[in-house]
This record gives sequence, structure tokens and C-alpha cells, in this order.
Amino acid sequence: MDASEIGVGRHMICEFWGATNLADAAATESAIRNAVNAGNATLVKSVVHQFTPHGVSGVAVLAESHLSVHTWPELGYAAVDYFTCGDGVDMDAMLEALREVYQPARVESRELARGVAPEASSLHSFQEFEPAASFRSTYDVAQVLEKRRTSFQDLLLFETPRAGKMLTLDGIVQLTEVDTYVYHEILAHPALVAHPNPKRVAVIGGGDVFVVWEALKHDTVEKVYLLELDEDVIEVARKHYPEAAAALADPRVEVRVDDAFESISAMRDELDVILVDMTDPIGQAARLFDDPFYERCERALRADGFLVAQTESVHFHRDTVRTCHAKLARRFPHVELLWGAIATYPGSFWTFCFATKGLDPRVARRQPSIETRLYSAEDHGWFFVPPSVRAKLLAPA
Repeated sequence: MDASEIGVGRHMICEFWGATNLADAAATESAIRNAVNAGNATLVKSVVHQFTPHGVSGVAVLAESHLSVHTWPELGYAAVDYFTCGDGVDMDAMLEALREVYQPARVESRELARGVAPEASSLHSFQEFEPAASFRSTYDVAQVLEKRRTSFQDLLLFETPRAGKMLTLDGIVQLTEVDTYVYHEILAHPALVAHPNPKRVAVIGGGDVFVVWEALKHDTVEKVYLLELDEDVIEVARKHYPEAAAALADPRVEVRVDDAFESISAMRDELDVILVDMTDPIGQAARLFDDPFYERCERALRADGFLVAQTESVHFHRDTVRTCHAKLARRFPHVELLWGAIATYPGSFWTFCFATKGLDPRVARRQPSIETRLYSAEDHGWFFVPPSVRAKLLAPA
């Protein structure tokens, strides 16, 4: 194998918090020397510099690459960075040697594989950061299938050993094979079962096409409009997911690549169900969680129309859940809250607002014969948050 297949080395980035000995250049020099020896690395040259009024930087050039330490005594913080090529260096031993000198109360670390071609990556890991909770979820990457910058966002599709294919947009997990069927089924089937005769459906966002795939399982459905801004997402889904390819080949599906805010505005009293499958309310997607968008959806729906929209985690984005529910309740006579447990989404407990122009969405008016992994029309009411629980979840903090 060449470097494109196995990579040229491992790169560890560590952060020490609540650390000691940060203002002492001699301590940093000792830490570097001890780490090099502990890891069986080969020192070529090292430089340690004491800053005024405080702070130390130390860099060691190694035959295997480098080790650097930068300290902020006033913050109790040290940034540690070491990169080694080959497999002869014990990186864990290097970290332990550094810990012994600085005695940090808390250590955060992450590893990158360097020099691995994206299409052949076997060592790389992907990290999703949840700002609201200040934590990261890390996934091993067995193989990168797609990596590109679209006209709107960074797209990454990779194989992970435990979650199967994982699609991410701008560093946020959108789709996995292990659990996000829960999301797609709950977004689609309760509305299509509660509606007496759903014929015309619009999926807003949903470029991975899985919500479209679920909607097409209902034989009453005559038309599904996929309103998606990013054509690249659709093409990647078509290429890598048989379900998406089959759905896009179905003559009932019409793809409209455009801003959904404008696309839905062009529809008046012609839709039975709108399924809003949006990314997080960041950037362009943010306005699809607000009242002007809901007003356009209301106009696009027929007199007995339904709207279901994903409304984020009740743990980390409770304000989003609450405000979306309130905004929909001002426009629609009946608004309920659906829920699902999705392990690979931050917070796991995911919510969906279900708004109707009058019909009770908790009633299963149809009993279609459809294949699902979770949703059951017989247990339709189970997917709704009970009123007393919903009141607690939506109550002001």
C-alpha cells in the first residue's frame, strides 16, 4: 500500500484545562523531553521560549515529525499538538508523560489521520460538535464515499462501522443507516395515516430523499413534490442509496431545485400534506422555522391539510420547540407534538410539530398496508407526546 491508502501519520490535538507548571519554561522543557523518551521518538532539536508577562511555547522537531506545547497560565490552559509518522511511536505514553508534568484537571483530545486520500480513508474519524451542549460525538470512518463543497454547504458521506453510511452537511449528521429511519417514518407516516385521503404531498428540504421514499409507500399518494435547494445532495443520495434512486425514478415524484421559501409560495390550496425536513435552523434554513414560512405553508394547504415539521431536540433546543409550536398554534387550529428517539442526533429525544386546519391528527383514519421498521398505524397515538407531558416540555424554563 502507498501513503494514499494508509496515510502518512497520526496527528493528536490535546487541550489541558486546570493545569499546573504553565509559567515555567524549565517544566515545559522537561515535559517535552519526558514525552519524547516515553514515546520512543527521536529528538532532532527542541526550542523553548518564555514569554513576558507569562506563557511558554515549546517545539520539538522529531525524526518522526513534531511535538509542540503552548501554555496560558492565566487560563490554566495548555495546547498540545503532536504528529508522528510510522507506527514506532507510542502516542499514549507521550500523552501520559505530559500529564505527569502539567497535572491537568481535564483533558480533551482528538486524533486525525494525516495524508489519507478521502476515497481510501480507513483511519480518519469524524466529529460532530453540538454548540448548545458543548460536546462532540466521534465516529470512526471506514471509507469516505463523497466529500465536496456544494454551492451551499460542505457535504461528507462516509461509511462508519456501527452506523453504516452517514451523511453530514456542514459537519452536522443528517442521515445514518442505524437509526434515522425513526426520523423519516415519524415525519411522514402519522400525517399520511391521519389524513383521510392524502394525494398531493410536498417534502421541503429532504434532499436525501428518504422522506419522499416513505411517502410513496402510501397508494393514495398521486404526487410528491421534492422542494430542495441543494441539487448536489439529491445527486449524492441517488448515487449511494437505492431507496433514493428508486424514489426519484417514480413518476409520481417531481423535483424542484429552488429556495423552498419561494417554491411553497407558488402553491395555493393544492397540497394535502407538507412535510418539512429541514436541517438545523442555521443560515438559510433559519427562516423555514419562522412565521412567514408557516403562513406560506398554510396557504398552500387545502382545507383539510396537514403540516409536519421537525423541530429539534427538546433537551438542547427547547426554545426552538416551544417557539415553533407557538407560531404554528397561532395559524392552525390543532397542533400536536410528535417524538422519536434518534441516538445519533444530539439529545436523542427529537420532536416534530404536527399542525392541521381542523382534523385531529391523533386519529388514524386509514390503515394502509405499508412496510416500516417502527411506525405502526395500530399504535398511531403512541407517537404523540401526551398533553400533560407536552405542557411540561413547552412550559417556560
